[in-house]
Amino acid sequence: MDGQPDSFDEVFSANYALIVRYAERRLPTTSLAEDVAAETFAAAWIRWSVGEGVELPWLYRVAANKVVDHYRSSSRRQAIEEALARAAGEAHGELDWLDRIALQRALLKLAARDREVIMLTYWEGLSASDIAVVIDASVASVWATLSRARKKLRAALEDSADHPIARKGGIDGHQR
Repeated sequence: MDGQPDSFDEVFSANYALIVRYAERRLPTTSLAEDVAAETFAAAWIRWSVGEGVELPWLYRVAANKVVDHYRSSSRRQAIEEALARAAGEAHGELDWLDRIALQRALLKLAARDREVIMLTYWEGLSASDIAVVIDASVASVWATLSRARKKLRAALEDSADHPIARKGGIDGHQR
């Protein structure tokens, strides 16, 4: 099966922790993240059962859709703020709490798609081609979105009282 795992158990074992971690960064509680992962792998089982492949980018896309479904049915703003606070603290352990708050607020100013591309790039470490699968876009669109999102994030950080993150070079590491 050209590069595909031989069993669904292998697919599950290789990817479950990644999908839970992905969801944890976007949801306010671990139990919600585990629910999203369970729903994602239920969909993966159906896909696997009919002979279709189940790759990690596809799993991320399903998980992303499940996260969106969750936010549609709950108090969106509060849950997003909690998830971003956790993600900002996790990804930037070297930042002090003021830097993390500034980053969280700057991320909230971005459009959902821009925020997702930033998080998939910097928190999940995905390539542009994998992100394209997750958000159902072309690789060129991912690069354009990432470039635009970095500029918006840098501007949002600069707006927060000439914050140290912006002075240090911002999210993309380029000095201004």
